[in-house]
Amino acid sequence: MSKNKPRKYNKNDGWESISYTLCDSPDENDKLSSLLNEACHVFHHHAEGIWDKDKIAYASSLIPFINQHPSLIKRLLATNDRVVKMITYKAIEMMK
Repeated sequence: MSKNKPRKYNKNDGWESISYTLCDSPDENDKLSSLLNEACHVFHHHAEGIWDKDKIAYASSLIPFINQHPSLIKRLLATNDRVVKMITYKAIEMMK
């Protein structure tokens, strides 16, 4: 992973998948992209009042990525996407 300034991504509207390149390996990027795209889709199109439970589930799935790559937190927050930030902050809170 480049030590340069974190990449900014377009807002994820939940319909168009974004290919996030936040980890070192393509396989990890694919898995993380799938998780983040699904979270964005659920938030924007299916939350229906249960987002708090969904947010916990997505944050729980994000924790193993963060444990393996602690610097990932900075890159996730730099995506400038509201949903990605919400689940990242929830994951940080759950890890305390």
